[in-house]
Amino acid sequence: MSAEMPSSSPWLQAAEAAAMLGVQRASLYSYVSRGLLKAQRLVGRRGTVYLLSDVQRLVRQRQAVRNPAQLAQSTLDWGQAVLDSAITLVRDGQLYYRGHSAVQLAQSATLEETAMLLWQQSSADPAGVDKAPTRQGARHMPLSAAQALATWFGMATVPPNHLALLHCMGDVLLGLPPPANASSSKPSAQAVTLVPLHQRLAASWQIDADADANVLRSALVLCADHELNASSFAARVVASTGASLHACVGAGLAALSGPLHGGMTQHISAHWDEWHDRPPKAPLAASLLALLEATQTGQTPHYLAGFGHPLYPSGDPRSACLLALLPFDSQRENLIDQVHATTGLHPSLDYSLVAIERALRLPPGAAFVLFALGRTVGWIAHALEQQATGQLIRPRAQYTGAQPATDMEAASTQLGRIIRF
Repeated sequence: MSAEMPSSSPWLQAAEAAAMLGVQRASLYSYVSRGLLKAQRLVGRRGTVYLLSDVQRLVRQRQAVRNPAQLAQSTLDWGQAVLDSAITLVRDGQLYYRGHSAVQLAQSATLEETAMLLWQQSSADPAGVDKAPTRQGARHMPLSAAQALATWFGMATVPPNHLALLHCMGDVLLGLPPPANASSSKPSAQAVTLVPLHQRLAASWQIDADADANVLRSALVLCADHELNASSFAARVVASTGASLHACVGAGLAALSGPLHGGMTQHISAHWDEWHDRPPKAPLAASLLALLEATQTGQTPHYLAGFGHPLYPSGDPRSACLLALLPFDSQRENLIDQVHATTGLHPSLDYSLVAIERALRLPPGAAFVLFALGRTVGWIAHALEQQATGQLIRPRAQYTGAQPATDMEAASTQLGRIIRF
């Protein structure tokens, strides 16, 4: 059975999984004990089953280890580690920021406090940023990713320090004018007290309940970093060239805007009503079911529909933490249960951010703002870490195009032209 062959079911019996991997069942159990595979028992099924996509992933990894070219290629797709970093660790289904549980930090820390941890600064240095007043009047509508990018790269001058850069990103995403001193090239001589970013968001979106503002705070902290995701790696590549932090953060924002990264929130939001407004026992919406099945058989990127994550086969702890903070929603819970029963997949961070947007009645695009603003902390951390190494990130490509003519072939071609003339 081929590792890429679609299956009518996302689940494999032990014998099928062992055959696909080319091992005995005893070896299969060893993979489970080492955390390489997750075994599960489903209601209505006999024995232990394994998720097809997990087995396919392990097959590809085993093949890559035996083939140096495949091993190099696998580093670009959830494969082997490609560089050292002391910022974030994903291990045993948990997320850690410099050794501290991200979920525990999300219980009380602000994004600014998380930034100090990831940037390895002892305290906030808000010089150059004015205290943000409580916003009154009309509700602020988030900018689109394209508008935010244009605004970010169109800034005439840039904030003078890391924290000012972070708060300026908040203003850009919300479509607000930057703080008065954020564009000043000279830091203020006297530090001022900043309103935490989750409170700035709450005021801009006219959220009065402390519990709801607390959800925003937790979301920002849990979005702060996630190892070498596409946007953080983009920020590191730009940082390795010696570019400014402003340019590095812009690169991260550009990568995050893609539909296979932070832009996924827009896809989920667009289909939210279609997927959720259904009777309790009705089958999954056809569009969602098609995406889930394609994800399981490897025909689409991971977690395209907002469910599942290669690093968290037992469920993303960030998503679980955030969904637990929201008021109970029977339609949301029914969908989550039904997707898990059908595919074994759990909600992703993207899904939980859109759930926050819907549950708190935030303006459209708020989920992307939470993701981008929180992740700005990680982009800065990765840029700083990369700059400290002094190393240019410049991988080689495996050429697959037309081969150049050999010297003998070129001489023969030239001789043929002479004879013709």
